[in-house]
Amino acid sequence: MKKAIIATLDHYCSTDENPRHENCPEGAESWCEWRKAEAANNLSSYKHPARLIDETVEKHIRPIYKELSNDDLMTRCLGGHTQNSNESYNSIVWRLSPKHLNSGYKIVEIAAYMAAGMFNESYSAVLSTMQHLNIIVGQQCKNFADAADAERVIRENRRTSLSSKEARTARKLDTLSQNEFFEEEEGSMYGPGIAD
Repeated sequence: MKKAIIATLDHYCSTDENPRHENCPEGAESWCEWRKAEAANNLSSYKHPARLIDETVEKHIRPIYKELSNDDLMTRCLGGHTQNSNESYNSIVWRLSPKHLNSGYKIVEIAAYMAAGMFNESYSAVLSTMQHLNIIVGQQCKNFADAADAERVIRENRRTSLSSKEARTARKLDTLSQNEFFEEEEGSMYGPGIAD
């Protein structure tokens, strides 16, 4: 995967004088035209298109590519836990203002502000907002916010535990092998032209 990430940058920075396709996939089926020409023994007649990424731009982009392909980040992708912060934030927004209910602009805007507070500062942001609106915050509200925050931490720790990850991976592999078995037994159940 690291090789594929760097390949995209090197590919667009390649020129006839300096071809940088060592990370591009080899063979005639490659997405890289240079590699296709190499497989067909036509490199002498291959001409690179104009360089898409200027050298000065490359100098600033390359560190970002290196950061995107560091081992720590790649390890996090192995278990399929790739939900980014925007997706988590969006889930909070749509939990407060569900898409299937008709909400006006103001409601969605308030939900977005509340979600930002909850995402950054947990339920204590809701309590702060209530105080700013002169809503009396009692002990029950504080207890609910503390319990919700504690439950969220416990749930996340459970999700990220090694045994939980292994169990999810095992379930995915089991489902995959079961689906492959059914497909071998019954044949493809859908596809182009199958109902003809």
